[in-house]
Amino acid sequence: MSAKYSGRAHAVKVFQELAQLLPDADKDRVHIVFLQASPSICRDDTDRELPYHQEANFNYLTGIIQASCSVAVTAFLPASSDISSVSHHLFIPPADPEETMWSVPPPSLDEARALYDSDLIEHTTALPAQLGEIIRSSRNQGLSDVILHTLPRTMDHPALPSFLDETEGISISTDHLLTALHIARMVKDDTEIQLIKRANAISSGAHEVVMRELGNFAARRANGEGTQNVRSGVEGLKEWEIESEADAEAVFVAACRRMGANQAYLPIVASGSRASTLHYVCNDRLFPSTAVPRYPDDQSFTPPQLARGCCGALAPAHAHESPPTSPHGKAFSPQVLLIDAGCEWQGYASDITRTIPVGNGGRFTKEAGEVYELVLRMQKECEALVKPGIHWDTLHLHGHRVLIDEFLHLGILKGDPVQILQSGITAAFFPHGLGHSLGLDVHDSRQYLKSVHDSIPTTSNSTPAQLYAYLRIRRPLVKGMVLTVEPGCYFAPQLMEKHDVWTSEFVDQEVLRRYVGVGGVRIEDVVVVTDDGSANLTTVGRERKWIEGVCSGTL
Repeated sequence: MSAKYSGRAHAVKVFQELAQLLPDADKDRVHIVFLQASPSICRDDTDRELPYHQEANFNYLTGIIQASCSVAVTAFLPASSDISSVSHHLFIPPADPEETMWSVPPPSLDEARALYDSDLIEHTTALPAQLGEIIRSSRNQGLSDVILHTLPRTMDHPALPSFLDETEGISISTDHLLTALHIARMVKDDTEIQLIKRANAISSGAHEVVMRELGNFAARRANGEGTQNVRSGVEGLKEWEIESEADAEAVFVAACRRMGANQAYLPIVASGSRASTLHYVCNDRLFPSTAVPRYPDDQSFTPPQLARGCCGALAPAHAHESPPTSPHGKAFSPQVLLIDAGCEWQGYASDITRTIPVGNGGRFTKEAGEVYELVLRMQKECEALVKPGIHWDTLHLHGHRVLIDEFLHLGILKGDPVQILQSGITAAFFPHGLGHSLGLDVHDSRQYLKSVHDSIPTTSNSTPAQLYAYLRIRRPLVKGMVLTVEPGCYFAPQLMEKHDVWTSEFVDQEVLRRYVGVGGVRIEDVVVVTDDGSANLTTVGRERKWIEGVCSGTL
């Protein structure tokens, strides 16, 4: 870390939120927030470690990404905004030769004191004695029992040390801490925003690297140079030609790792019709030469059959695919490639989606370009509305209204826009929420933010409920929130059937058939709510002209 992470300042915020949640009878006590770091985890029935990821709430109070640590923060309520109002104790596991022969040792106490902001840093072996001292100190001041707040034991989290259940004078509570943490984490401070900004800068660069690698080969093809098939054996390392979802994922991940960052979530790299699956993470297909979408009355349609689908699993076939060829070959059918991927930096996540053209000289087809432009309009207009006080439902509903307006312009929809909105049919094409909070988790403070409360706008109650079914935020925005704005437009067969698209009076089925093959388009940026609007933290381009220029190798 270049600077000490202020876990104590975050602890103050948590205690202030706890004070609002606790019953009055519990406030005049000593309160301890006790959390433990995630342990190292191995694959089932093996001793091979899985990639380590710190429990987000522990990271928030400490800034330490190290397994098997503990933190105890003590305060007398109500806590002031001064960090001196809390006593912050961090416990680091001692180096064990039996462990360090296999793995890197934890930091020494001197190293930890130089790195982390805490009043006291000791080994975890000192934890029972230190908690005992806190209890004795409170009793000497004439205070009653200590309340120790920790996370619910039903969560996937390290168990409390057994001595805590047996310590006299401690009442253990799991009722309020998680909510207090979610509320405190909802608004980011300047240090957190800088960490998120760094993660977004690295991820933005990685997205551009993928586009430019596609553009390199598109340019070579345009110049008649052809491509060399060198995918087998050691020779396969000579070229980074992207001709599959896995290739694109590999280039993205490598670009992030070269900058010292890990992935914040499983990358979604979906080509063609698979871009209509929102969390498609198989990333295992060569770009197909043809993909004929399934829809009613299609002369080429055959009954559903079992075929090898995502990750080799048996699944209903939604399209006929001829043997795949290189996207740079003549037989290749142009399509979109949706890449939803982001890295994390010191525990803080980024989340970016770009939908780019593959084939066709690095340019969108007519239909794909039109869908891209409408999603870009949805994103830009919703982003422009972001400001303190506006309700997230209002932004989300605006996205549906823009979709209707653009579909009417393209001829996919017909009729009165108000009646179309009230029919709820746009949930077939834009089924998910407009975005989510972002921070130490990709979907940060999700349980708290998605809960409905009294501030829901009247428009939410006067429009179809299916439009709001998957929102991860149901709150007014406040300064300091970090959010994604990620509208999309998809042509998923199962959703179009579910919402009776093919029999709707508002749909021109013949026009719709021309667009189904696009699959799906999503554009996602990360923004922070400012005093009177928002600032976009994502730096990779999103304009159609720029994307086509990069993917064609002309920029």
